[in-house]
Amino acid sequence: MSPGVRQVSFEENQPPGAEVEPVEVEKKSWWRSLGGDAVERSIRETTGKVAQDKARAKRLYAEAEAQYEQGIKAPVGQRDNALHKAADNFILAGKYYGESDLEENSLMYAAECYYFLDEYPDAVEMYGKLVKKYPNTKYLDQVGNRRFKLARYWVDRYAENPDWTLAPNFTDEERPLFDRFGNAIKLYDMIRLDDPTGKLADDATLAAANANFKRGKYEAADRFYTDLRQNFPSSEHQFIGHYLGMFCKLKMYQGPSYDGQSLEEAGKLAERMERQFPDRVVEHREAIDAAKKEVRAKQAERLWHLATFFEGRQQYGGARFYYDQVIQEFPNSNMADAARQRMVEIADRPDHAPQKAKWLVDLIDYDEDKDMPKIAPEDSTPRTANVQAP
Repeated sequence: MSPGVRQVSFEENQPPGAEVEPVEVEKKSWWRSLGGDAVERSIRETTGKVAQDKARAKRLYAEAEAQYEQGIKAPVGQRDNALHKAADNFILAGKYYGESDLEENSLMYAAECYYFLDEYPDAVEMYGKLVKKYPNTKYLDQVGNRRFKLARYWVDRYAENPDWTLAPNFTDEERPLFDRFGNAIKLYDMIRLDDPTGKLADDATLAAANANFKRGKYEAADRFYTDLRQNFPSSEHQFIGHYLGMFCKLKMYQGPSYDGQSLEEAGKLAERMERQFPDRVVEHREAIDAAKKEVRAKQAERLWHLATFFEGRQQYGGARFYYDQVIQEFPNSNMADAARQRMVEIADRPDHAPQKAKWLVDLIDYDEDKDMPKIAPEDSTPRTANVQAP
C-alpha cells in the first residue's frame, strides 16, 4: 500500500497521538492532467454521441433561452454574440435529451437564432433537421413561413445580380455557398413536400414555377405549373396556373422539326380556361386570343413542314395528304391558299418516287423465307391410338 497522508479535518477532531488510518491517494492519469475529459466530452458533444442527461439538457436549454432573449432584445449590431451562444446551447441541449419535446424546441430555436443572425444557410439546415426528425412538428407552419421568405429573398437577390451556378460564395453569410437560385427553388420544393396540405404548399408551387419561367427555364416551370393544376384543384391560383402554363408550353415549343405535344397542350389549356374561368378569361381576352392564334398558326406550319418534307423526297402521296390537311383544318388561311396551289402543281406526280438503280436492288433482293424449312400443314384428322381390333 502506498504511504498514507493525514487528513487535516480528521486530525483536528482527534486527540494528540491518536492513530490515523492511512488514506489511499488517487493517482491522476496523464490524460486527465492534460484536460482529456473535457476534450473527450467536447468531441462527443460535437458528434452527438453523448450519454443522455436530462438534467444537463434542461440547464443548457435554460441558459440558451436567456441568451436568446438577450440577443433578440439587443440592438441589431450587438446581438451576434448572445445569439451564437444561444444556438450552440440549444443544439447541445437537444443532444443530451434526444427524442423529446426539448430536442424539438431546441432545433427550432437554434434555427431561429441563425435566422435572426442573417446566417440563412445555417438556419435552413437546422429547419431541415427539425422537419426530418419530427415530420409532424408543431412548428411546421412557422418553418414553412421562414423557408418561403428565404426562398423569395434568394430569388430576388439572384434577379438583382445573377451569378454563375458554380461560383462559390465565401463572403456573404446570407447566401448559400453555391447556386442561390437552385437553393431557392429547393426551398420552395421542400415546403410542398414536407407539408403538402399546408397553407403555403400551393403558394410555393406557383412561386417556384414563376421563378423558373422568368429565368427562361420553361421545362422546370411547366412541371410546377402542371403540379399546381393537378394536385391543388381548390387553390386560388388555378387560373394563373392555366394562364401562365399555356404561355409556358408555347415557349417550350421548339419548331416544326420537333415534337408538337407542348403546342397541343397549350391549345387544350386555352379551351379549358374558357370553360372553367369565363369571368377571368374576359379580363385577359386579348392575350388569350393571341395565344390561340399562335397555336393554330404553328399547327398549320407543322402540317406545311411535313408536306414540303414529303414533296422534297418525291413522296407526292404523303405531300398531298398533308397539303389537304392544311386546307381542311385551316381553310381561310393564306397557307391553305398556298397548299391548294401546290396540290395543283403536283397533281400529275406519282405517289412514290421511281426506284433508282432498280437492277441493283433486284440483284440483292431476296426472299427471307426462301431458305427456311417448310413445316407441313398439320393433318386435321384427329389422331387416335394404334389399337388393333379384337
